[in-house]
Amino acid sequence: MAEQPFDRIARDYEAIHEKSLPPGVHSEEFVRQKAETLAPLIVPEAGAEFDYLDFGCGNGRLFAALARHPRLRAALETGRLRFFGYDPSGESITAAREIVAPLPVRLASRLEEFPPQARFDLVVSCNVFHHIASAERPQAVERLRGLLKPAGRVLIWEHNPFNPFARIVVRACPFDRGAVLLSLAEASALFARARLRRVAHAYVNVVPPGWRRFPGATRLERGLSRHPLGAQYWALFVRDA
Repeated sequence: MAEQPFDRIARDYEAIHEKSLPPGVHSEEFVRQKAETLAPLIVPEAGAEFDYLDFGCGNGRLFAALARHPRLRAALETGRLRFFGYDPSGESITAAREIVAPLPVRLASRLEEFPPQARFDLVVSCNVFHHIASAERPQAVERLRGLLKPAGRVLIWEHNPFNPFARIVVRACPFDRGAVLLSLAEASALFARARLRRVAHAYVNVVPPGWRRFPGATRLERGLSRHPLGAQYWALFVRDA
């Protein structure tokens, strides 16, 4: 397999990311924020399994954060919550195996390594699409749609190109060089063409995620979540048919 760009930084990802952030802002805070946002969406029905795929899982830190979340622990321990992670970077998958151990996570650098019938209740793709060439994004979205169960959902998390701080951080981050940011409107149109309907979204990180421990910062974030001011956004899409 040809070397992937993230192969070279897989084991140093967190340290490199940390250097691109302002003093006092830490990479792990963004991972915890994502886990807190995702946990309420992971709800196994009684007697059923919930299949979760991280599309572009990198070194697997998000799996570890989700596994620590109290509302998910029982479902994970009983096998009702099943974690899958895909990343084309083989080195990232190797690093993920070390980070997620001993969690029951099935990891692969090719989607074909998963069972042919594998379909997912929730597919998450965090900070991935700005690394996909614009011309290749429609095909990527169609691929995500094909991985969903009926009524399955996709959540993407991206940088907000209208936020000047986001653009500064992206320019400062070595592994974001050449990235082409996409707005919420562009992402929504892209997914709509693949018959994936947006059902929720929020702009986040008006303030750094670590500041959310302060009540005033939390209220500010929530009050501005519908306005394109935050450094990032997430959007949730559903497959209707």
